Amino acid sequence: MFATSTSLVAPALIAASLLSSPAVANRPDAEAMAHYVRARLADNAGEPIAAASGYAALLVADPGDLTMALRTYRGALAAGDSALALDAARILDARGALPADGRLMFFAEALSAGDWSGARAAIATMEKEETFAFLAPMLRAWTNFGAGDGATTDLLRARTTSALTSAYRGEQEALLLLAQRKADEGATSYRALTAIGGGASEVAIRIAVAGRLTKLGERRTALDLLNGNDPTLKAARALLANHKKLPGGVTSPAKGVSLLFARLAEDIGRQDLPTPIGLSIARIALTLDPKSDVALLLVAEMIAAKGNAEIALPLLDRINPKGPWTAAARDTRVQILVDAGEPQRALETATAATLGRDATVGDFTRLGERYAELKRHGEAAAAYDQALAMAEKTEDGAGWALWLLKGSAHYEAGDWPQAKAALTRAAELGPEQAVVLNYLGYAKLEYREDLEEAERLIRRASELAPQDPAITDSLGWAYFIRGNIPKAVEALERAAAAVPDEPTINEHLGDAYWAAGRRIEARYAWTAANVNADGHVAERIKAKLDIGLKPENAAP
Repeated sequence: MFATSTSLVAPALIAASLLSSPAVANRPDAEAMAHYVRARLADNAGEPIAAASGYAALLVADPGDLTMALRTYRGALAAGDSALALDAARILDARGALPADGRLMFFAEALSAGDWSGARAAIATMEKEETFAFLAPMLRAWTNFGAGDGATTDLLRARTTSALTSAYRGEQEALLLLAQRKADEGATSYRALTAIGGGASEVAIRIAVAGRLTKLGERRTALDLLNGNDPTLKAARALLANHKKLPGGVTSPAKGVSLLFARLAEDIGRQDLPTPIGLSIARIALTLDPKSDVALLLVAEMIAAKGNAEIALPLLDRINPKGPWTAAARDTRVQILVDAGEPQRALETATAATLGRDATVGDFTRLGERYAELKRHGEAAAAYDQALAMAEKTEDGAGWALWLLKGSAHYEAGDWPQAKAALTRAAELGPEQAVVLNYLGYAKLEYREDLEEAERLIRRASELAPQDPAITDSLGWAYFIRGNIPKAVEALERAAAAVPDEPTINEHLGDAYWAAGRRIEARYAWTAANVNADGHVAERIKAKLDIGLKPENAAP
């Protein structure tokens, strides 16, 4: 096995009822009620700008309403209205109800204004409230740098028992040293980091370090830091290698803290928590540095994840078209359109990216993925061919993943010779990649070709990924086709237990049960398969339920 919202109907009816009711319409606060209902409807519909506007009108009418103040604060941050968010935050703070991230916004406001005493006061309160106290050493260091008070990196080198402080301070120390024109110390500090991950904000910090080193005359050191397979790092290195400007160097407290907050927001977002804090902090990062490509990217992704594609997409338009983040922005734009249920717009966007002189391997790969999604597999294969041709001209060449994509496109298009050649090449380049071995092995099973080799490939895939139910299904099906029914049943039962509603697995299990003489269990498995099957698969399963397993209705 290869691996108009109905929820708005009730609120809309309630709104209509409230607004048309004489009892409400004749009350002195009928206008306020109308604002509230419209704001809540906008909230439910994923329209933060309209929601924030409605809540703001209510907040003006009743500044003491803490519920409204909190909704205004969150809605304003989501909509990118920092002034309104600050007004709501001040009301919440005065009543002792400010969310923890609100203190970060107060600090950011003071820092941007050069109000060093205000920034220090915000840090002190942050430490008392504890939630973001781990940020205090970094924030205090940047404040001192901005105020010209010295004692910056010393604050970061002090011993701490906070693992969270330790997770962020190394990067901040390097940025601070470079901001102070200490090139050698900054580069050494950054290199000393034991683990540099691949998140967007971590890549942004590496580019910022390299950009600042370039400004300080350390171009060779900067190029060395930009080695790696990340597409954005590669783009940054290409800019520098071609003697073009590399944006992102940090020279001000606002830009340094913006990168810190972007890192924090991305880390919170990775936890997949049902909280708006990640988006709020990303918005604060963008307020500190409105031209930050990584902050724009993160906010766009988080806004889109809440169903607000039309708010997210204009943010991507603001990303520097001559900078290293253009490919990431295109990727994000296409994915947002796909997630928003607009595959045609996604295809048009992906196509446009391949027409420019600066088109990349990633652009053609993305185009292939969009064609594949639309089941235009021949065109997908052609796009992957373009990507492969470009990749083969690079120092690294084309990897197994791209050959797998090409092979899968030809397979889905029914071109087995081309598919087999591409999948075999993928397996040569990725001999320990379970997904490749399983795909090639399963394809051989379907074409009933070289069955012994097919089983060997799938067994190796299963050894590499024993918990993958799709590969376990492939293994069971290999046993079935080669006549080992007991082992087939055992493997397929394990696969079905892991994914009980998967139609392919259940059909395979039903066929194996039937071959084992367990006819009642076979019908149960086919019935389960039929629940989620469609098209010719559903017709085949229905035939089995009617007359049992026959050569003409066996699974391929």
